[in-house]
Parts: sequence; structure tokens; C-alpha cells
Amino acid sequence: MNLGIIGAGRLGTALGDRLGLAGHTIRYGTGAAGSNSEAVEFAETVILAVPFAGVDRALSEVGDLGGRVLWSCVNALKPDSSGLAVGFDNSGSEEVARRARGGRVVAAIPPFASAIAAPSLAYDRDLPPSVFVCGDDPEAKAVIEQLVRDLGADPVDAGSITMARYVEAAMMLLVSLAYSGAQPRDVGLRLLER
Repeated sequence: MNLGIIGAGRLGTALGDRLGLAGHTIRYGTGAAGSNSEAVEFAETVILAVPFAGVDRALSEVGDLGGRVLWSCVNALKPDSSGLAVGFDNSGSEEVARRARGGRVVAAIPPFASAIAAPSLAYDRDLPPSVFVCGDDPEAKAVIEQLVRDLGADPVDAGSITMARYVEAAMMLLVSLAYSGAQPRDVGLRLLER
């Protein structure tokens, strides 16, 4: 699949590298005028991997997404990562969906960039982390669930886009746990079911 990645930071680059190894063709937008729109024109599916504060600028550069699936990897973190900018009655993903003209938005916050860049995403007992997939378009969700599998993670259908309110809070907890000590911790979430 042709994938356009808006955001070539640590997360966007790690996603592109891993998904490229899985056989997808990647084109990055760098944020310069025109390049994000070129990445979207190339893509069947677009991955938005920018900080929450950069969403408006990135989406304004791409214009109408023309019915493409937009995988929002955006968590509504404050710029200093001290908490969420929105939450519980709204989410960063819902804000992306409101702003992404012509996009079929699916929210799925992937594992940390460092985990994606590692040779394997598996943790204890060879279990990959879960990625909670939220959206209102079943076909678009199926596309993102497959991309999550291609990363080596475990996709979990978490329901509608409004459920991202709770997923983003859980991921904020993970950020807090990972970066609260002197050394970053390599942590992930896994949904276990009996």
C-alpha cells in the first residue's frame, strides 16, 4: 500500500521504517509548503504523526483528503508532556476528525517510537503491545488494524472515535510511567482476555 506520513519526527520515521519493511511504499511530508500535500496525493492511506499543537498546520497544508483513510497517531499531550490538552469530554482524535476535510479518520496511538524501531515489538512472553483502534468507519478501521498488525502489534477494536477520549488518557499514563524516572522505561500496554 502507498502510505503518506505527515510528520517525519521520531514516531513518523519509526512507523515508516517498520511499515516499509512490511512491504508498504512510504512517502514523507516534511512540513514544508507543498510536501505534505504531495505525500497525501501519493497515498492510499495517510498517517498523521505530529504533536497535537501541529495538527492545524499540518491539515491546512494538505487540504481535502479526498476520502482517504487518515490514521491519527496524535495524542492530545500538552507541549511539555505534563498532561492532556483535552480529555474525557473530547479527544485529540475527535479534533483531528473535525479538521480533516474529506478524511476517514481512525485513531490508533501506536507504541513508542523507540519500541517500533527495536528489532521486535514483543515484550514478556513474546506478547506484542496492544494498539486500541477507534473510529466510525468499519472499512477504514480494518485498514488501520492491518497496518497495526504489519507493525507487529496487536490491534484491538475499541469502538467509535469517541472512545479515543479514554485511550488517550491511558496513553498519557503510559508516557508518565515511561518518563517519570531518571532513565526512560520501555513499557507498553497489552489487553489480556481469558
